[in-house]
Amino acid sequence: MRVSCIAFTERGYALAERTARALSDCAQTGEDDPGWGVSVSRGFGEGKVDLRAWTALAWEASDALLFVGAAGIAVRAIAPHVASKASDPAVVAIDEAGRFAVPLLSGHLGGANELAQTVARAAGAIPVITTATDVRGVWAVDTWARCAGLAVSNPEAIKRVSARLLSGGRVALYSDMPISGQPPEGVDIASDRARADIVVSPFAGANAGASVRAAETTGEVMPAGETGKPAGVAGGGGRAPAPAPEPLRLVVPCIVAGIGCRRGACAEAIEEAFLLACGQAGISPSAVREAATIDVKAHEEGLLAFCRARNISLATYSAEELSQVEGSVSPSDFVRATVGVDNVCERAALADGGKLIFPKLAHGGVTVAFSKVTIELSFKER
Repeated sequence: MRVSCIAFTERGYALAERTARALSDCAQTGEDDPGWGVSVSRGFGEGKVDLRAWTALAWEASDALLFVGAAGIAVRAIAPHVASKASDPAVVAIDEAGRFAVPLLSGHLGGANELAQTVARAAGAIPVITTATDVRGVWAVDTWARCAGLAVSNPEAIKRVSARLLSGGRVALYSDMPISGQPPEGVDIASDRARADIVVSPFAGANAGASVRAAETTGEVMPAGETGKPAGVAGGGGRAPAPAPEPLRLVVPCIVAGIGCRRGACAEAIEEAFLLACGQAGISPSAVREAATIDVKAHEEGLLAFCRARNISLATYSAEELSQVEGSVSPSDFVRATVGVDNVCERAALADGGKLIFPKLAHGGVTVAFSKVTIELSFKER
């Protein structure tokens, strides 16, 4: 976690430095988050940074902001930047005496509650947690999603799920992936996606991915361009029933995108082909965990820029490695003559051991195919 910290007094700055060292020690010993990176700035005296400029920069570059000083200073500083619980960084304030650590924003999805607890342990402070699920000991679905690495497609639905659990009700959860551990109190595992309150899946929308899931059952890969379509509304004289509330959609990063492209293909062309393939396959773009291609494309700037923009890694394989990948692919004599293997995108998608769920789509000099790997989730606390 990248934490930007600012203090407003000498005493607060000393506390900030001690806290930063303690967090770094946690990373070295593996006791907490293994990825701590903490920077400390002065909001006072010699070397003072402009608070407005510091906040704007930290907001874009950091996972969390830590203010050592009055909570009011933090509130006023971040106010112009607050947008959505799905994207806002965690914000925590700790007083200069190190007595109380207070999460102010993104307690669950951003990890501010957990950060406040970690900072409190490091500084010897008391974490002041105010979110209802935490103070009541009720399962927080957004905290679970963050810890499990799941993206939230519709964060507005979190409130409905939490409200039901807080009122003593129950929610049904459907998952395309296996989940180990005992379900939390109030959570039932559903076998019917259509009746679930929470859907854990790489597929977007109620019926999206229906053909892909059917293909997984039959073993037949659906042709590109053929996707599941929502069922139409039957005719009749009666008034249609009110639609059920949309379930909370948690996206599993279990898709590998195999990509081939002509030399010099720009990031925009790759993105366009990628989104077209996602739409036809019914896959949420945030479900893609990795792009894969042949090694001769490892330095294609357009492909690298696409991966940077999507914040995904790029795996590359030699022609020999791709030729040894098992599975049914669409061979091309032209591709074989050009790069030494009969297919790039499908073989690259399969190279990590997944199952091909969407075959080659060609668009604008770019080819895209998708495979799905199995990720086991867990209800167990970290």
